[in-house]
Amino acid sequence: MYRKWRPQTFDEVVGQERVTRTLRNAIGAGRIAHAYLLSGHRGSGKTTTARILAKCLNCERGPTAEPCGVCAACRDITNGTSLDVIELDAASNRGIDQVRDIRDKIGLAPAASRYKVYILDEAHMLTAEASNALLKTLEEPPANVVFVLVTTEPHKLVPTILSRCQRFEFRRIATGEIVERLRALAEREGVRIDDRALHLIARNADGALRDSESILDQIAGTAQGSITYEQVVQMLGTIEDDVASQVVEAVRGGDAAGALQIAARLIESGRDIRQVLRRLSEHFRDLLVVRTCPEDRALVDASEEQYQALTGQGAMLGVEDILQALSILAQAETDARWTTQPRLTLEMALLRLVRPDFDPGLEGLRARVMRLERAATGESPDRSKSDPPPAKSERRPDPTAGSPSAAATPRRSPDAATNEARSRPAPVAIEEPAFTLAPASPPTVAATSALDLSQTSLRWPRFLEEVSKRRPLTHALVAEARPASIDGARITLRFPAGMDFQARTLKEASHLAILHDAAREAFGTSVQLQFGVAEERDSPAAPRPERDPLLEQATHLFGPPVSFRPFEETSEES
Repeated sequence: MYRKWRPQTFDEVVGQERVTRTLRNAIGAGRIAHAYLLSGHRGSGKTTTARILAKCLNCERGPTAEPCGVCAACRDITNGTSLDVIELDAASNRGIDQVRDIRDKIGLAPAASRYKVYILDEAHMLTAEASNALLKTLEEPPANVVFVLVTTEPHKLVPTILSRCQRFEFRRIATGEIVERLRALAEREGVRIDDRALHLIARNADGALRDSESILDQIAGTAQGSITYEQVVQMLGTIEDDVASQVVEAVRGGDAAGALQIAARLIESGRDIRQVLRRLSEHFRDLLVVRTCPEDRALVDASEEQYQALTGQGAMLGVEDILQALSILAQAETDARWTTQPRLTLEMALLRLVRPDFDPGLEGLRARVMRLERAATGESPDRSKSDPPPAKSERRPDPTAGSPSAAATPRRSPDAATNEARSRPAPVAIEEPAFTLAPASPPTVAATSALDLSQTSLRWPRFLEEVSKRRPLTHALVAEARPASIDGARITLRFPAGMDFQARTLKEASHLAILHDAAREAFGTSVQLQFGVAEERDSPAAPRPERDPLLEQATHLFGPPVSFRPFEETSEES
């Protein structure tokens, strides 16, 4: 059917008015380019436009934007027998030898027409060598030669070829335009078909007019009498609107058994799993549009009756639920392309739709939390209410939540500690005989439990681990420090001599926030941290020994005091 009723003039080309108007005006003005590139969606009229262009150039009245269609040149081009319109499939003639043959013959004069037109279909399939061999010829062909390159993937063409062509982009054809074209073809063929069936064919074609015409041709050859909506659904392997509505009802009520029954009926009726998932995706997409943009009717391609049904179904679900459903269906459609068990893919997708809390991953955890929140606030768990509340920010559990003092001591986030620390003036350092103390500026928090130095030393590795999880740089700065003394909720950390930089840097608010948060996790209470650096004491009788890295590492692991003695062998065999 699409070959029989192929457009023969620019006026008959559907949905590409911008391209046809530009070409018509250029031909009328005599501004004929030496190379054209027609790119865009499949089945949108690229090759047809290339043939019409060749007819416009070689018509006996031409060059003209309105070819007569009755002269010898027009008839030969329509029948595909013209010697001067050479149509090549670049997917089959993609090598350098074929391009050399074109280059050798391009200098010959046209046999019977005004122009020799080369139409290279699927031009992106040319090899790199063939593309380079075509460059010079494409840039400066003879005056009576025109190249028309046709492709669905222009990004695969080399930039040097793109720069030598006038490019025209063909868009996807709108569903309404496809429906009008199919209705006209059905009238010409004497085929009776209802509007719902036409809309279903047009939606399934995905913007490709040629695909829709092929589907109509196939159904017209098998149907007896008029073509019904149910026949089109059965042939395409998709689902009816009421089946999609049943899925929405199952999602609303969390009916897992009903979802599996729907999947069983679809499998038993021989439906194509990918088509089923695609149709469900389209349905939930329409629900999302109706839910978020109810005033923009043009965004949903549906009849008035279908639009009202979508509006009612959209009110049953929240926007977040619809978005989650679209994500699940998109992933399932991808999986169904490669799986050997498509039924399992469909059933798993429907189960995750109706009961997202079954999912063992993060989405399942989110769904369980949302269910608990709805139960706590008294909302219905069937997701039939308005949009759920926005997801709350994740908060690390407070290990002191069970103690009485913790209830009276509110926790503050690291950002709050950072802002408060920045607003305070820098404290004055306090010197002691053993080491220099520099009090930091942590938030004032009352101690929730008593700590002593032994407990702090035992939990010190846990404290360092928590700091490393939050910020490796802070961990590197505090790794050499050790608890020196404890006064209530105030812990004094002492650095070895010569590490003033680390102690000074850790006073910054960004590091303090990390340290206090890690201390709450490790010690089970909120603390204040101070930093000091041990003083070097020069003594001639007792010179300062060199630092032993192995001893320092052992001290870090086991705590002071640590000493080593050499192993003495008593015999060669010991």
